[in-house]
Amino acid sequence: MSLILLWITLLLPGCKLFSTAERTAPIVVFTFDDQHLSIYESAFPIMREFGFRGTNFVNTNVIGLTNLMNWAQITELELEYGWETGGHTLNHEALNQLDLEVAIANIKQDKQNLYDHGLNPRSFALPRGQCPIQLYDMLTGLYQNIRGSSDFAMHHPLNRKALGYLAYQSGWSSDIVKRRIQRGILNQEALIIIGFHRFDTDSDEYADSCPSPTFREILQYTKDLGLKVLPLAEAVSQ
Repeated sequence: MSLILLWITLLLPGCKLFSTAERTAPIVVFTFDDQHLSIYESAFPIMREFGFRGTNFVNTNVIGLTNLMNWAQITELELEYGWETGGHTLNHEALNQLDLEVAIANIKQDKQNLYDHGLNPRSFALPRGQCPIQLYDMLTGLYQNIRGSSDFAMHHPLNRKALGYLAYQSGWSSDIVKRRIQRGILNQEALIIIGFHRFDTDSDEYADSCPSPTFREILQYTKDLGLKVLPLAEAVSQ
């Protein structure tokens, strides 16, 4: 029996034991949205500590503004440390609120901005999970992988054009994310995507800030289970 299955069995009394031939462990992907500076200053060093690489979804029109990462930091993550950089629109616009022509130009320019900085964007995260049907063919023609904003089980064969994720919310303990990972293992999911936005923000203004100690607990748990952690484009290609 694998260490993953033994661990989960101990956590969940009464769970049936399965052989390694009967189960395949899911790949875990950690995504980071909206180029908050705290991703670089807080999350990135902890990811390096565990030897993990993530996927960074950025809005290219606002890079370098106050409390946001700059281009040097974003390119460093991909070109020096093997992270993935993905598209996320120019300014985090909700695509269903833009005129069709404006939305198309927005998505194409956002991707071009990434290319112009020597990056290789293969994945796109829908702002607020919204995508008008009229945009879908164009968007999926530009990107290999599309991540929405809802959490659901993902099994083989993966639908790379409609991927879900669990978005961390302020005030959550690490146990909420751990239970999501447990469920993914027990349900024989192929892929688990856990998303983060900003880190170590005390203000009640934000509903998506993760304390660094909680983030470290999540990564330690993932490592203890022996789960593979990859950027999104690599994970879906396994």
